[in-house]
Amino acid sequence: MNDFIRYFIEKIPEVKIALLQHIEITGLAVSLAILIGVPLGIIIIKNEKLSKIVLAIAGIFQTIPSLALFGLIIPILGIGITPAVFVLFLYSLLPIITNTYIGIKGVDASIIQAAIGMGMTNFQVLLKVKLPIAVAVIMGGIRISAVATIGTATIAALIGAGGLGELIFRGISTSNNNLVLTGAIPTAVLAFVINYILGVFEKALTPTGMLENPQEKKKNVIILKVVLILIILGVGFRTYKHNIEKNIPTIIVGHKNYNEQRILGIMMAQIIESKTDYRAKMVELGTGTVIFEAIKNKDIDVYPEYTGVAYAAYLGKKEKADAKTVFDIIKSEYNANHDLDIRNPMGFQNTYAFAMKPETAEKYGIKNISDLKRFAGNMTLSGPHEFMEREDGLIGIQKAYNIKFKNILSMDQGLVINSLVSNKIEVALVYSTDGLIAKHNLLLLDDDLKFFPPYEVVVTMRKGYEKMKPDVILALDSMVNSLTEDEMQNLNLLSIEGKEPIEIIINKFLKEKQLID
Repeated sequence: MNDFIRYFIEKIPEVKIALLQHIEITGLAVSLAILIGVPLGIIIIKNEKLSKIVLAIAGIFQTIPSLALFGLIIPILGIGITPAVFVLFLYSLLPIITNTYIGIKGVDASIIQAAIGMGMTNFQVLLKVKLPIAVAVIMGGIRISAVATIGTATIAALIGAGGLGELIFRGISTSNNNLVLTGAIPTAVLAFVINYILGVFEKALTPTGMLENPQEKKKNVIILKVVLILIILGVGFRTYKHNIEKNIPTIIVGHKNYNEQRILGIMMAQIIESKTDYRAKMVELGTGTVIFEAIKNKDIDVYPEYTGVAYAAYLGKKEKADAKTVFDIIKSEYNANHDLDIRNPMGFQNTYAFAMKPETAEKYGIKNISDLKRFAGNMTLSGPHEFMEREDGLIGIQKAYNIKFKNILSMDQGLVINSLVSNKIEVALVYSTDGLIAKHNLLLLDDDLKFFPPYEVVVTMRKGYEKMKPDVILALDSMVNSLTEDEMQNLNLLSIEGKEPIEIIINKFLKEKQLID
């Protein structure tokens, strides 16, 4: 506990930034849902057929997995806060519309008739009778929506929206439980605080005669005023800061949400800031095609990619080829069909590899992937999510080696090796430069059929970028042939177990390599 407290205190600057991002995303999404959901709930009361249609549509959004919806929206809205707010808005609608509809529909008909008899118009009846009586039910829907959205908003980190989810995903990918808790605990506290504030808001709006303790209303109104002042100040500060930052020339460096990509992203950012006048802003994105769509949509400027991923996953190539041929095909097709380009390789490969504990491999006499065929029917394989659906992944390797495992588990890459070491699985699909391979003395099986394509690391950028920002590309070209597999494996391990923040570790490494001053 003491270690965690110290760690949390060290991370407070990061937590503060992530917390503000989380509040901004959630606040915008829920506010938009209230502005649309409450009027919609009122409108559908008088039309039973329309109410069924509207509630059904809102319900459909709730059934779509949030991660899938985030992925589907990228080609339309890109990455960052805009698509995050839009998706969370869709998830927030159902409780708000439903509770508004139920709350107002549940107002006693005799009360409504009495109000009409007193000469009130329909709008006055709604404003002065129906809404005050239904406010508790309506606010119940808003509270449910807000708390659920705070939790779901953690996934927004996968599309570059930031928030507390970024700390959680970083913690998972580096097997750092302290970092996971550093993101998870503020998320839970935020949900509790927002629920309390909305409860105060509910009591402030509820007519005095409907409260058990009428004296409480005055106190709640005061609390609400303080909260509103803080919100106004917060919005003003964010607007001021945004106006300042938008005038600073910035290069957006993207990277995927696992350890090595994070290291390469930090390297690129530090080199850009050291050798040019640009500020580098890093954006962490999910794996798969998320980052590819992001650079095509011009949401990011540059990012590190593996040639094998671009060749097989993005371009759909299945033919075996050597490293140079793969590089040339990617460069040619990127230029011709995707308005993208790549620079020369950084000097190392990070290929997929099957890993086993040495004692397990020795027990069965397994040295290469082909040897697994006889025993795979009694073994469990685990690997990262993206590996399971790619032709250069599980689908292709099962065909090439005619191999079938007893069980296949898809999980975050940061958990795969830990599962192998703790004997939860027998075979792990790993990245060959993972620092934990050396730490746990794992055996990498030989790819005897040479199934996996070359996975050299290259800087991906938009076509013509070297002409638009020649100094940036010149700076990044200093990374060409500058890294070895052993150096990358060591950096991966240091980022997990090093005593210093990863940014400092990388800064020292780059200075030792004379890549920055």
